[in-house]
Amino acid sequence: MASVQVSNQLTATDKSIPTPNSGDGSARTRAKDYLLEVELVNEPISIDLFKDLSTSYDPYVQVFQVPKGNTGANVADTSGLLVAQADDGNGLNSKIPSFSAQYSNGATSLTSVPGVNYVVRVTSLNTLNELPQPFTLQVSTDRGNVTLKDALTGANVDAAGSSGTPVARFFDKTAGGHFYTTDPIEKSDRLTNPARFQSEGDEFVAPGDGTAKVQRFLNTASGTYFFTNKPGEIQFVRTLPQFRDQGEVFNSYSTAVPGAIPVYRFTNLARERENSQNITHFFTASAEQRRAVQGRSDFRDEGVAFYALPGA
Repeated sequence: MASVQVSNQLTATDKSIPTPNSGDGSARTRAKDYLLEVELVNEPISIDLFKDLSTSYDPYVQVFQVPKGNTGANVADTSGLLVAQADDGNGLNSKIPSFSAQYSNGATSLTSVPGVNYVVRVTSLNTLNELPQPFTLQVSTDRGNVTLKDALTGANVDAAGSSGTPVARFFDKTAGGHFYTTDPIEKSDRLTNPARFQSEGDEFVAPGDGTAKVQRFLNTASGTYFFTNKPGEIQFVRTLPQFRDQGEVFNSYSTAVPGAIPVYRFTNLARERENSQNITHFFTASAEQRRAVQGRSDFRDEGVAFYALPGA
């Protein structure tokens, strides 16, 4: 038997979808998608979704059939055919096959067919009142290989269940600068303080296999932060007395590897004019946003800062 297993968690930055519970009305929950490739055809596919025993949500699994080669944002929603879903009813795990599994098109099991891959969606039957919610997903077949990949990029996921981590961007209204983080605690702290921090969503995805580590420095003169993956800049900023080194905060690529996108950096000239020690930058992965900022006299375009993965 071939089997692959990943452990991860549903978080507030995952995709928002209507709950699978038809009695929930307009209620929504969170979902994480994985692209499943099965080597051989006509092979039965078994899926187990387990929740952590310390958590309270009801795990639910859905399987969509998609054409081979399809990846990208919302691939399950835009090009996928829902072929199976399951909730075992005990609130502990979901399983395909099981007595509660539902199949489309009159099927009685989930079996690999030629010319397609699958998207396995991990979600919850009802609205998630607490986040994050950890889970373990296991997919098996009797023969051949099975592979789980990131549904957005097509990159193989690791044992932790992810090829990358979303980087959230916040505007600090007090300090007048932007803050970037993958840390769920830092995200939560800022999301619960909207009077000071304006959430601007997930700007890009930090690649799990990125070897260029982005270093973060707190600028004690301004309360803003400086981010860079360039060794020369890291060494130089460490010599400046107003900066406090906070270590490596997320991964990036230093070159344009397949599937990666550029993240652009701008110097905030307005802040530097106020105080020469206020070295503050703005990062964006959006070409449209880059063009808009290029037209402003209070920012200087510094080109590509590093490379990352696109967000959903």
